[in-house]
Amino acid sequence: MHSDADSNPSPLLAVDNLTLRFSSASGNVVDGVSFSVSPGETLCIVGESGCGKSVTALSLMGLLPMPPAQITAGSAMFDGKDLLRMPRREMAAIRGNRMAMIFQEPMTSLNPAYRIGDQIAEVVLRHRPVTRKQARARALEMLDRVKIPAAVKRLDDYPHQLSGGMRQRVMIAMALANDPALLIADEPTTALDVTIQAQILQLIRTLQEETGTALIMITHDLGVVAEVGDRVAVMYAGRIVEQGSVDDVFIDPQHPYTLGLMSSIPSLSKREGRLTTIPGMVPTVDTMPPGCRFAPRCPFAGAECKAAVPPLTDLSPGHAAACIRAPLEAEAHFDGAVA
Repeated sequence: MHSDADSNPSPLLAVDNLTLRFSSASGNVVDGVSFSVSPGETLCIVGESGCGKSVTALSLMGLLPMPPAQITAGSAMFDGKDLLRMPRREMAAIRGNRMAMIFQEPMTSLNPAYRIGDQIAEVVLRHRPVTRKQARARALEMLDRVKIPAAVKRLDDYPHQLSGGMRQRVMIAMALANDPALLIADEPTTALDVTIQAQILQLIRTLQEETGTALIMITHDLGVVAEVGDRVAVMYAGRIVEQGSVDDVFIDPQHPYTLGLMSSIPSLSKREGRLTTIPGMVPTVDTMPPGCRFAPRCPFAGAECKAAVPPLTDLSPGHAAACIRAPLEAEAHFDGAVA
């Protein structure tokens, strides 16, 4: 984890009250989400599938079709401009240049018909006043940088000739080719085995330290958060329910959902009993309950939890939770259903 993130407090990206819905849905798929990330800092957005993490990222990158998606409130200030209200042409000039994204499955993001060297060079040519030869040299430099062996030979390979881990390295090379100020990584290691996953995370972290890029890491894996995060935003059913430094949230989780996520992690030391799970499912956008959206699954919920939406409230400097029961007593433990 980086210790210097706090030395530059002015955010590179500041998202405020982002609210988004799809025209066919009755509720907001992202509901009043606010967070920020500073240069050189890693913010992890964590939560179960379907909680709105990826939709949030795609909206910031201007990659959601509008309609059916519709941003009904909020702003996302980046370099002094609001990404949510930026003309499409201006957004296209920023995407892949000042901002870049790594996706979950590189095979769907790389074009199978083009050599990987050409695909990286194309990103450089689109945004930089360089010749094709210079762009190809940059592609080779990036393949070296992401530690692809025999990079000269790999330049002319097609995506199908590479392993999953190598394809993900190519995606990272492509995302970083223009030295973006902000990198968004959406579950970048989910499709990879554990050993390769650790290598890719280490690679992203090393490259980030070298370049000072701000990173938003979207994941459902708290192990990934512990590995790379400075700060974490826990997201549930389209809302941020807890936010703080990784240390604060891991040592002193203050939302029942965060507590449930923590309790679901296998421990190397404790063997007795079975893994705790959080009962129930994340509600769909059409079945969002009133009040606290976690209340139907929460062991601490009372009638008041279902009556009003709990605001994200500061419990200590930089650590906030959206729970009327917070701060939770130290002895409170999550007593969910067992798997």
